[in-house]
Amino acid sequence: MWTLSTFLCENSFVHRAYHHGNLRQALIRQGVRLIEEKGVNALTLREIGDRAGVSRTAAYRHFSDKSELLTAISEAAFTEFANALEAARNGAAPSAFDRLDAMGRAYLRFAAEHRAYYEVMFGLGCDIGPRKVGGSPEGARAFGVLAGTIMEGQIRGEIRAGDTRMIATVIWAASHGIATLRQDIGLGTEEAAAQLMATLSEVLRHGLAK
Repeated sequence: MWTLSTFLCENSFVHRAYHHGNLRQALIRQGVRLIEEKGVNALTLREIGDRAGVSRTAAYRHFSDKSELLTAISEAAFTEFANALEAARNGAAPSAFDRLDAMGRAYLRFAAEHRAYYEVMFGLGCDIGPRKVGGSPEGARAFGVLAGTIMEGQIRGEIRAGDTRMIATVIWAASHGIATLRQDIGLGTEEAAAQLMATLSEVLRHGLAK
């Protein structure tokens, strides 16, 4: 909400403390909200600045263009995503497959509950420049949660030997496909999507078991 304090922050020396403190995160939050409301293509620094209650010049001090803002949103999204995967893994039974099942459900839940984040993370409907998961620190952490779970299963003899990274990539790709295509392939409900994920889990258990 625009208030007198917002005006003072934007138009006096008080603004410098705000600008170097919370404004960047405020712009990211407003960007996510705008994407949720209107889609990625509607995102502009001008509107994000308006929503945050600051001038366009103030917004440009943090992000030189839309691509840079999208990259920041993507990194924030991968942080939340990695946290969700870690929480699912840590809250599951200790077997590798129980943990993979829990992480698969967390993947679907994150994609359904955070559509704006998910779209930006994987460049759905937008071009955020030459960025890939491997080049994102938080994206690499999210992938590492999955790869580490597989490696632990291999060490304990639950999962067959093989290229850990390749196995993790296949599982990630399958989960991503279900999450992305759930509407297009008739998985509009949580129950239908969960059933397909359960089938994937069963296939993986048979294919990866040592």
